[in-house]
Amino acid sequence: MILEKLSNIISKHAKLIIIIWILLLICSVPFMMQAKDKLSYDTSSLAGTDSESVQGQTIISEYFIQSDIDMNQVDLIIVEYDTDRGVIDSKLFWASMELSLSSYVDNDGNEKISYLLPYHEYENPDDESKGMVIYAVIYNTNMIEKNLVSDDTGNLRTLISNIISEKGYQDLTTYVTGSPALSYDIRNSASADLAKIDPVSILLILILVGLFFRSFITSAMPPITIGAAFGIVMCILYFVGSVMNVFYITEMFLLVSMLGAGCDYCIFILTRYREERIKGLDHDHAFKEAFVWGGESIITSGASVIIGFGSMSICSFSLISTMGLMLAIGIIIALLAALTFITSLIAIFGERLFWPSEIKSLQEGGKATRGWYKAVSNLGQRYFHNSVRFSMKHAKAIIISVILITVPMAYIVMTAETSYDMIGAMSSGEASEGLSEIGDYTNGGMIMPDFTVMELTESLGTLTISDKIGFLVWNTNEYATKCITSIASLTDSLKNNDDNIGSVYSLYVWQDYIGPAVVAVGPQEHLETNMDYAIRIYHYIDDNYLSDSAAIYPDVILLKLAIGDIPIFTDDTTYDNAQLISLMNYAANYMAGSVGGERTVTETVTTSSITFVKITVITKAEAMADVSMDTIHRLNSSITEFKNNNQDLISQTWLTGSAVVMYEISEQVNSEFQQVEILVVVLIFLLLFIVMKSYLTPLRSILSILMSVIWTVGLTHLVFGSLLGEGVIWLIPIILLVICLGLGMDYDILLTTRIKENHMSKGMTNDEAIEAAVMHSGSVITICGFIMGGAFGALMLSSTTMLMEFGFALCFAILVDALFVRTYVVPAAMHLMGEWNWKGPKFMHKKINE
Repeated sequence: MILEKLSNIISKHAKLIIIIWILLLICSVPFMMQAKDKLSYDTSSLAGTDSESVQGQTIISEYFIQSDIDMNQVDLIIVEYDTDRGVIDSKLFWASMELSLSSYVDNDGNEKISYLLPYHEYENPDDESKGMVIYAVIYNTNMIEKNLVSDDTGNLRTLISNIISEKGYQDLTTYVTGSPALSYDIRNSASADLAKIDPVSILLILILVGLFFRSFITSAMPPITIGAAFGIVMCILYFVGSVMNVFYITEMFLLVSMLGAGCDYCIFILTRYREERIKGLDHDHAFKEAFVWGGESIITSGASVIIGFGSMSICSFSLISTMGLMLAIGIIIALLAALTFITSLIAIFGERLFWPSEIKSLQEGGKATRGWYKAVSNLGQRYFHNSVRFSMKHAKAIIISVILITVPMAYIVMTAETSYDMIGAMSSGEASEGLSEIGDYTNGGMIMPDFTVMELTESLGTLTISDKIGFLVWNTNEYATKCITSIASLTDSLKNNDDNIGSVYSLYVWQDYIGPAVVAVGPQEHLETNMDYAIRIYHYIDDNYLSDSAAIYPDVILLKLAIGDIPIFTDDTTYDNAQLISLMNYAANYMAGSVGGERTVTETVTTSSITFVKITVITKAEAMADVSMDTIHRLNSSITEFKNNNQDLISQTWLTGSAVVMYEISEQVNSEFQQVEILVVVLIFLLLFIVMKSYLTPLRSILSILMSVIWTVGLTHLVFGSLLGEGVIWLIPIILLVICLGLGMDYDILLTTRIKENHMSKGMTNDEAIEAAVMHSGSVITICGFIMGGAFGALMLSSTTMLMEFGFALCFAILVDALFVRTYVVPAAMHLMGEWNWKGPKFMHKKINE
């Protein structure tokens, strides 16, 4: 009744509806053009604010010494050499870069870079002519405040390339990496991917729809309609992106999902109208029939997709929640466009939309029913006729066969390991290549360490800073002694019990070593500054007394000394051993960020009671590698056990770091998606129950989609995990179910609603209804499957692993669902179920009969 009234409204006001759509699109253009500026490319902004890892980062920023340098705004230049000349050139390169900084200016003539800082240097232990130098690029405050660091990455790479070319440093290989460079590469690769995906998707639609309808006008209608809807959705994205963090892949998924699902809706309406006209109905009756029955199908299909996408919005992981919200909005707008815009065009132009084809030529005896077109048409009809007859004749064998396929695939899904390397999966280009190169010379987790922050039950010592000179004195009570000893034992056990841990450092205790070190090093030399003398003692202790797991990472201290963060040594003061110990404690523990506490600041003195300790863990493999995620799991268990066994020492712990954030996100999303998946299944069941008025048909629909998902995830693991060695990103299996329950349900609903129409409204038997539905809907479901599968398959053109995997998985899921499940499995299952397909509440069936 409602759809009949809507069809009358659209038929009467078709021109007005089209004008409204055009005005909406025109109003959307200014915001649509700026929508890309609201997209996020920063992988460090993915976590929520209430997670343990983010709380740990807050504790570090609040209670531990912080450098003025924000590493999220620092590019790293990696200079790699493999010849003797390269060793010299790597030093000359730094000098050349320093000289060029004065001419490397912005539009206002201000120098972009404040200074270039030597960060780390590594030599190949087997060949001294091979090595790597890493420089930190420190941008000026103006560039940082205006968020221009990432945008400048391309210019910086050009500057480096020009210097190498002009100076003849041909033995050097350089990479610009770091957080800003990764964001820059992700943004550029996303733009390049869209430039490939857009035309391929649209061209595929134009060709398939054009061939299906034998009309270039009809082929243009669905992409034009959904293109207008996409423009309006991008306007909405602009406003959503102003208040929420919308990640860049949302735009890609919006494009392909709207093109795929939206064009399907348009095609189904157009096909139903043409079918009714071929039967002999006049324009008005054919329009009404197409809108009422086709509208019910696409509304139900669209609702299932909206449920699938919309449920993702309750996830706390911003990448998923905002993507789910925008995809749901995109499908809503695409559905409205199919129900109002495309139908208004049909109401106005009628069969002229199919020009140069004519309806009468498609009717019995028409010219289109003769020659090659008839041969192709008959081939299709014979295929679907034979397939549905085959399915019903061999129904039990088909069901047994799909079960036999599903069981081993389910085993693969349950046992296969997933990859946590989101940064590697989302990025491609020089920045990610540079990060990979670091692992050849040092611990791969050096750039992104893991941190354990402990809050102590009592104070461990006292910090005093006066006239920029700092002293850290450990307490000598039993608590401090036990705490220092226990933490030192923990750092040793962490390193010794995990082969993937390259370095662990925390408290650096000097008392037992300073006396012998002073004797061994000798007295302070003539003209040697206190800073140089202290560093000599520091290196002696580090080299001779401390194990790797107990020693602080030396380059951290040297870096902070170089940039002036540790102005604790002067040239005119001589310290005794006790003072030197407290100075070293200050430099190696507080300034290196291993201890912290609440600070009290007066005009001349800063004091702090040490109540926090930080343990830094650097993995051998890259921080986001799967083996490093296993390390995080073991680290979490070890820290929890340590806290439980030392509750008199430790009141609270936090595990944090970029990799830990990702690990925690994956654990949280896995937990949340169990609820999301249950919600989706329940809502879709209720939707189908209301539409189909059946107890078992919704259950059969959901089970068939779950089967498709199991096959898809299993095959994705086999292709990307076993065959290509890439590893399937952890995000894909858990959200694929939700997406496929929505999108894959499209074709089930299109077929099942047609079967219900034939059986409940036209009086056919169950088997007759199945056969007629497959014969009439098989071709349109097939063409829609190719369109949606092709749209998602275009994601495989992406340069990033995650989008390629999503593209492959969704393309396969849609195609296997449209070409096999709906053509063979569903008819077989519904044949076996017989009248049980339509068993439902009697009051619902009374309404149908009335």
